[in-house]
Amino acid sequence: MKKKKKTKHNSVTTTPKVTPQDIPNALFEYIKRTQSPIRLHQVAKELGIKSDSKEYDELLSALDSFIESGVITKTTRRRYMLTALHESTSFVGKLILDYETSGYVETESDEFPRIHIKRSDMQTALHGDTVKVKLLALRPNKKPRGEVVEILQRNTANIAGTIEYDGDFFFFVPDEENYFFDFLVPLKKLNSAKPGDKVLATFLKWDDPHKNPEAEVVEVLGRAGDNHVEFAAIIKEFRLPPEFPQHIEEEAKRYATAEQDISHRTDLRNELVITIDPDDAKDFDDALSLKTLANGNLELGVHIADVSAYLPVATSLDREASRRANSYYLVDRVIPMLPEVLSNNVCSLVPNQDRLTYSVFMEFSSRGICKSYRIEETIINSKRRYTYDEVQQIIYTKQGDNAEFVLLLYKLSETLRKRRYSQGGIDFETYEIRFQLDENKNPIKATQKKRTDATGLVEECMLAANKVITEHIDKQSKQWRLKRPLPFMYRIHDEPDTEKLRNALGFIQSLGVEVPNTKWTSHAINTLLNSISKIPESPVINQIMLRAQAKAVYASHNIGHFGLGFSHYSHFTSPIRRYPDVVVHRLLKEYAKEQPSVERIRFLEEYIEEVADHCSAQERVAVDAERASNKLAQTLMARNFLLREFDGTVTGITNFGIFVLMDEIFAEGLLHLRDIHGDYFYYDEKNYRLVGRKSKTIYRYGTRVRVQITNVNLDKREIDIQLRSTEA
Repeated sequence: MKKKKKTKHNSVTTTPKVTPQDIPNALFEYIKRTQSPIRLHQVAKELGIKSDSKEYDELLSALDSFIESGVITKTTRRRYMLTALHESTSFVGKLILDYETSGYVETESDEFPRIHIKRSDMQTALHGDTVKVKLLALRPNKKPRGEVVEILQRNTANIAGTIEYDGDFFFFVPDEENYFFDFLVPLKKLNSAKPGDKVLATFLKWDDPHKNPEAEVVEVLGRAGDNHVEFAAIIKEFRLPPEFPQHIEEEAKRYATAEQDISHRTDLRNELVITIDPDDAKDFDDALSLKTLANGNLELGVHIADVSAYLPVATSLDREASRRANSYYLVDRVIPMLPEVLSNNVCSLVPNQDRLTYSVFMEFSSRGICKSYRIEETIINSKRRYTYDEVQQIIYTKQGDNAEFVLLLYKLSETLRKRRYSQGGIDFETYEIRFQLDENKNPIKATQKKRTDATGLVEECMLAANKVITEHIDKQSKQWRLKRPLPFMYRIHDEPDTEKLRNALGFIQSLGVEVPNTKWTSHAINTLLNSISKIPESPVINQIMLRAQAKAVYASHNIGHFGLGFSHYSHFTSPIRRYPDVVVHRLLKEYAKEQPSVERIRFLEEYIEEVADHCSAQERVAVDAERASNKLAQTLMARNFLLREFDGTVTGITNFGIFVLMDEIFAEGLLHLRDIHGDYFYYDEKNYRLVGRKSKTIYRYGTRVRVQITNVNLDKREIDIQLRSTEA
């Protein structure tokens, strides 16, 4: 992989801000000044030390010395902080507000990664602020709680919402539920906004918790309630990238039409290679081939669009793709990582066209054991573009185009799936909701997409490739006898948070399900999910257990992937829509040519660490934006069914009401406790349920009810419902 242009100066002598003798003291003072754990590259940047300099060696030596002496602590996330801070009762982190009455702070502490904060203990902190919290007295079997003692940095992100006027003052009403208060907008800060306008605002000030915070309008988007305006507001709210600048589009066209040298590539254009994708897919990242070898084993070929061949390092196009980090899939549009000339054209593995690919060939035994593999740059010509529905039909009927080939692929995928689950993979039952919009962006239909045999076929093939290329890096590192693995971008998934898992298991026990007293490995969790797969509450249990899991992230260090049960895993198979996959392709190609120098390894370690953090952050933005887009579509759809009744399932229990997912429209509404008449209900937090004092009626996760949509608040993206009946 070529270095970025700026790294060409790595060999030029630069003067650090500190002398080698002063490095230990400067290191200590800098970490002492910072209020939160920091990464090595941040320290080096602050001290003006290059990664290929002698001063960098001195920095590493000083850091190791401080860690060994106990002055500095290294966290499991490879960050550094003073041990005194680590062992104190004060912690720094970002405040996340999830309910009207509470929130939590995510910290870097291994012991207290999440500290819960009551609304009364937040002072004037708002969602997304970086705060210092003081841990309150711990209580047995209770969540750790704290109070905000200092706001270190305000969240400066734009907030989407609506301007309202009460006759005396103008207020800004945020769309997101993460804000407990409406914001007061001074007359001079309205910037021409009028009541009823959908706007973007930014925080101004909040000094007194007994008064409303203040905000300033930064952009008027249009009239609230207009579908086009509402969807456009999400793009602004999450600062999603706009259209590609003209010079980026032109650069992409140049690379797309540039002549490519294929002399070094394995030619597979005469082989049977196919793609399998959703009906509405436009960019095809991956293709599959399969052949039976002389020894009876199967050779699976996973062929991935060779995006890196059209994306030179450190170009404007590359920097734009890196900044975006991934594509964003919203209900009304897709915001791609790459311009369409690449994503939907020259990189897309469309049928009957020659395409450059990066391929992994894996030889599998009849038991699904990978006996050998090879990784090659290739060129293919896809012979058939299948949809998931077409492949599902072939699996079901045993007939269709290339039926024997497809069925053999399916048989192999089933073998791989069973082997993965037997070795620790978790089989979560998941689904996604797809909306169909009319020309006015009004949702007219919602469908629930679940995993099928066809989607599972593709998934297992992709997982196998991702696993093998990551194991290859480990193998290559050992062949070169390196002290630590080659720099690489891993996809890691930590063990579940102990508190979240305990709560989830407590809920399952409250349903009368026997929960064994065991070490909760991924294999144990999968065994439990299999044992409850036939009971009515199974979908809800799956969702609860899924929420208890840690979030997978990109990282420069490897801890394995808990949910998949893999010790080695990375993302290799979707470079059209994920920048980490592009980085992985480049690293594999670079290491295939030669062993990198010590200086190059140091540069790559620092580079990958930065890119991994950025891509993980952008992935969270994408998830939040997609969730907001789905919530908006649900609310718009519910508006079309005002006063209609639906059957539904209880998906959430709180001390202020019940959340119900309605059948047919797949929208979640809130049934307020105040609207349940004829009884007084109390919140049984320990058993995750609401209980009527007189009737003894119980509402808990999975309870089936019939409800009526009584109000739709588009500004808040909220649906209010009332109870009509409960299943016995």
